[in-house]
Amino acid sequence: MDALTFPLSNRLMVLTAPHAASVLMLELSARLSAAGELRVLDGGNRFNVYPVARAVRRHTADLAASLGRIRLSRAFTCYQVAALLAETPADGLPTLVIDLLAAFYDDNVRLSESQRLLAGCIFHLKRISQFAPVVVSAKPPAPLCAEKGVLADALQAAAGGYWQLETLPAPKVPTLWGEEA
Repeated sequence: MDALTFPLSNRLMVLTAPHAASVLMLELSARLSAAGELRVLDGGNRFNVYPVARAVRRHTADLAASLGRIRLSRAFTCYQVAALLAETPADGLPTLVIDLLAAFYDDNVRLSESQRLLAGCIFHLKRISQFAPVVVSAKPPAPLCAEKGVLADALQAAAGGYWQLETLPAPKVPTLWGEEA
């Protein structure tokens, strides 16, 4: 495991952690959007603009411009994730993929189909990473779908940089009065 250093290099980097490291990925999106345009692909419905906005304020005073540089797309099924990545141009924009494997763990999708779709996704992630940094987060499979752990293994094997974190704080949920764990 090597260190995540700035500026990020053009390669596929994978972070596996509980909650798909969403807190770290949101902080990374704030930091990158303060510097320039950024593509965020959300595979687990984890992108929350409120913590990103708070983090952006720590990096720049121009909140609106920074948030306006984030191009967000969401996918809710593994088929949508595959289509979204296939349509993503290799245009030099740094790309964050939050909770890539969430939809692939769906028990309504056979393991062989998940593996086939993920292989296509990995191809496109590598294609995009030739021209810009690509950081992907994923969570380990739940015990009920432990056999789909091979998906996380395949993603790790494809990565040019890989980090596995065992514990992270749970994402905070914003409320009317502040944050709630």
